[in-house]
Amino acid sequence: MKAITRLALATAIAAGSLGASAPALADAKTPVIAVAMKTQVQRRWGFDVRAMEAEAKKSGAKLIVQWANDDPALQASQVENLLSQKPDALIMVAVDSQAGGRIVKSAHEQGVPVIGYDIGISTAKLDYFIMRNNSLVGKLQAEGALKFKPNGTFALFKGDPANDVAQAIAKQYEELLVKNKGVKVVFNQFIRGWDPKAALSNAENVLSAQADKVDGFVTSNDGMAQGISQAIKARNLAGKVYLSGLDADAANLQLIAQGIQTMSVWTDLDAQGAAAVKAAVAFAKKEKPSIETVNVDIGAGAVPTHQVRVIPVTKDSLCDFVNKEAPKGWVTADEIFGAGKSPCK
Repeated sequence: MKAITRLALATAIAAGSLGASAPALADAKTPVIAVAMKTQVQRRWGFDVRAMEAEAKKSGAKLIVQWANDDPALQASQVENLLSQKPDALIMVAVDSQAGGRIVKSAHEQGVPVIGYDIGISTAKLDYFIMRNNSLVGKLQAEGALKFKPNGTFALFKGDPANDVAQAIAKQYEELLVKNKGVKVVFNQFIRGWDPKAALSNAENVLSAQADKVDGFVTSNDGMAQGISQAIKARNLAGKVYLSGLDADAANLQLIAQGIQTMSVWTDLDAQGAAAVKAAVAFAKKEKPSIETVNVDIGAGAVPTHQVRVIPVTKDSLCDFVNKEAPKGWVTADEIFGAGKSPCK
C-alpha cells in the first residue's frame, strides 16, 4: 500500500469513520496511468489528452502526462521517469515505431503493461493497441481520387516511412492506384516527417515535369496537403485537381470550403482517448479490456487492437462535421466559411 493510502486510512480510523469497512478501504487503489505523448506541435494531440482526462475522471484514475516534442531520445528519458513513479499502465504515442520497442521492453521488465496509441511499435509486442482504422483512411483517400478521375494521373504523397500509420495508408495506395492499370502514377514517395515544405517542393516539381497535367495529389495528411495547396493555387489549379488529407484541421476545412482541397478524413478523437484509458484501467485492475478488438500484427506479433471510427469530410459534409462530429473547441462554422458566411444551420 502506498504511503498516502496508509495516511488516509490512519486519519479515517482516528476520526472513527471506518468501523467494519476498514479492510475495503485498505484494498482500494487509484489506478495511476502514465501517458507518453509524441508532440504538442499538432493541435489534435491536446484533444486526445483532453478525452483521456475526461475518461480518467469517470474511472477514478490518475494520469501523469509527458510530451516528447518528436524526440525519440527525450521520449525514452521521459518514460524512464514515468516508470520510476510506479504506474499501473503506460499509454504511449511512439515518436518512432522502431525505437519505441526498447521503451516497451523496459516497461515490461518493470511489470507495466503498455497500450500503444495511434502509432504502433514494430520491434516489441504491445499489450494492447488503440488506433484509427488506417487502412480505411488510405482506402477513402484513394477511392476519392478514383471518383474524381477514374483513369487519372496521380501523385502519391505518403507520410514518414518510419511511421506505421504512413505505411498502412500507403498499402491502400499500392492496391488501389499503383496496381490499377487504368491509373498513371507520376510520383510515389514517402515524405520524412510528413514535412509540408517538402511536400510543396515536390508538388511544384511534379507539376513542372508534367506541364500541370496532373489530376490529383493523393496526400496522406492535412499538413502535407496544406503545402501542396500552395502549389495548386499558384498555378490556378484550385478545384481542377484532387487533393486529400487526414485530421480535418481547421485550415484544411477552410481549403475544402474554398474548393482547393477535396477531402480530409476525421478520426473520432473523443472515442479514441476514452478507449485508451478504459483499456489502461482494465489492465491496472488485472482485467481484460471489454472493448471490441481485432488482432493486428505491426511486426512483433498479433496485438489485440481497437480500431477507432473514421469518416470522410468533404464540402458537402462540412456542416454535419461542425454540428455533429467535431469535439468542442475544434472548429466553428465561422472559422471555416468566414464570419457570418456559414451556410450551416
